[in-house]
Amino acid sequence: MNLWESVSIRNLELDNRLVMLATHMSHCDEDGIVTDKLVEFYRERARHKPGLIIVGGCYTEHLGRGTPTMIGISKDSHIEGLRRLTDAVHSHDVPVSAQLYHAGRYAHSIVLGQQAVSASEVKCRLTRETPRALTPEEITQTVDNFGISAKRAKNAGFDAVEIIGSAGYLINQFLAEATNKRTDEYGGDFESRSRFPLEIVTQVRKAVGPKFPILYRMSGDDFVPNGLTLEDNKILAPRLVKNGVDCLNVTGGWHQTRVPQITMDVPRGWYAYLAEGIASVVDVPVVACNRINNVRLAERILSRGKVQLVGMSRGFIADPELPTKARMNQHELTRPCIACNQGCLDKVFMIEPVTCALNPLAGYETQRKLGPHGEGKIAVVGGGPAGMETTRVLALRGFDVTLYEQNDRLGGLLRLAAKIPGRGEFSAYVVYMERELKRIGVDIRINEQATAETLVDEGYHCVVIATGTIAGAPSIDGVEMSHVTTAYDVISLGLDNLHDVVVVGGSALGCYTALYLASRADSVYIFEADEALGVDLGRTTRWVILKGLKEKGIHMHTDAKVTEIDSSFVSVLIDGEHEEVDAHIVVLATSPQPRDRILKQLEGTSLRIESVGSVKKPMRLLEVIHEAYKFANSLEV
Repeated sequence: MNLWESVSIRNLELDNRLVMLATHMSHCDEDGIVTDKLVEFYRERARHKPGLIIVGGCYTEHLGRGTPTMIGISKDSHIEGLRRLTDAVHSHDVPVSAQLYHAGRYAHSIVLGQQAVSASEVKCRLTRETPRALTPEEITQTVDNFGISAKRAKNAGFDAVEIIGSAGYLINQFLAEATNKRTDEYGGDFESRSRFPLEIVTQVRKAVGPKFPILYRMSGDDFVPNGLTLEDNKILAPRLVKNGVDCLNVTGGWHQTRVPQITMDVPRGWYAYLAEGIASVVDVPVVACNRINNVRLAERILSRGKVQLVGMSRGFIADPELPTKARMNQHELTRPCIACNQGCLDKVFMIEPVTCALNPLAGYETQRKLGPHGEGKIAVVGGGPAGMETTRVLALRGFDVTLYEQNDRLGGLLRLAAKIPGRGEFSAYVVYMERELKRIGVDIRINEQATAETLVDEGYHCVVIATGTIAGAPSIDGVEMSHVTTAYDVISLGLDNLHDVVVVGGSALGCYTALYLASRADSVYIFEADEALGVDLGRTTRWVILKGLKEKGIHMHTDAKVTEIDSSFVSVLIDGEHEEVDAHIVVLATSPQPRDRILKQLEGTSLRIESVGSVKKPMRLLEVIHEAYKFANSLEV
């Protein structure tokens, strides 16, 4: 089975088997009306012709609204904006489906202006609120609203609808014993708990007619206690098809699942087995998804002959040209999704517009365009993410750019981050940027330390300093001792057989370092002076990192201040008392400092000097790359 072969969903013909999955972008206005920003985001993806684009979630009623700026399909006033969106996608001859969405207990009362609803009154860990149970009459109205919204989708020009019955939203809440404690016809045994989704499918089919395609997104396994398993869903899937579903889109897990689903530590394509399991019991097309971030992986999954389509979302956010580059056999030129979640899922949970850490144009299609053509010689010092992105944009604008990197590879601290267990995807971005910079003709000088003298002699019109940070040394007695090192050094040097290790500092750097050291030491302690570990990690990544630390037996202590380092132990102030902890090696992972020596050396020269990235102030990867793009795109020489 080939990715570029056509396939049908009922009577809808897809030119290829690559599906762009529903992607919550937070790009609508507060009434759920589609904006130009959302239209242009999808227009750009449609231009490169995936087989199908699914838009959503689109809330079917006010009580189903998950965030203030998600897509509305609950009122006739939403149709005009939705039609502008479908027209934009159709202008590139790509079919588009609307995902019909109801958050249930995942909706916040502050968004709704009232208490959220669910199958039963079971407190939600995600919102920390308890919903009220829908009455039988309200259930009937909710089912009707799915049908009414499906008809609106058809009227707005969509080619299909997808019902979302995954991720822990309302349909899942009726299906799972964990959240369904009802004793009426919608609760109890599995057959009764299945009544709600089956009624929705039946109502949607009635609303759209016999020929209009209906997709259904399901959790192959809920991965929550008393949730549905793959075997349960193998029973449900044929019933959905019998009631009118034409295609099953199979994901895994709920938002509150404690089994990682789409974070960087999950191997690529890890959950395709769920879709393959569902495909074994139905005779309609099945979509495999979750941690599928490139076309070659999609092709391998299809080659097994078990599923008919492959879906991805974040791959299209990172690089809308993904299908075009794949067709041209330019896989290596595709900007990868590294599953960092900084620009996408983290933004969703912060109720902020979605973008991409690696693609500063994602979500900014109407605002960010390549700056005017530039002339002149520019040196960029530092080959980390800020330096690479600055160099890329300046070169695309026409400047003659030279990039200096003192090490033997580009990447900066991303190369160290990639050595952390479960963080290897960072290297994929570095490799991509190395190729991209060579492709656009940048003069890359690795293993070359830029000096003030060299930069002056080369006659540059501007020098951009992107040297990032160096390890900081806190004011602790004994910090100068020989067995004290830094997080940067312990990772870059690959130190091993370290016996008892103390990591001072529990930020992301300290947590990553402890994970790295877990297999290289007899014991690892983290001491963080503040009240929590990893506070600078993204919301959807932090719990995975903390879970990993716990599983690896790392001793984690907060509100713990290291006050002294001795030759064989550290003294730590915990709860007002000093404790001594054995330490053969002490690793400093406290706040890094700007690597600004070259900046100071250049003071007083005739060169124009600019700086970008973490050398200016602490930044996360998303901030570094977006700031570098904006800086380089507006620079005038």
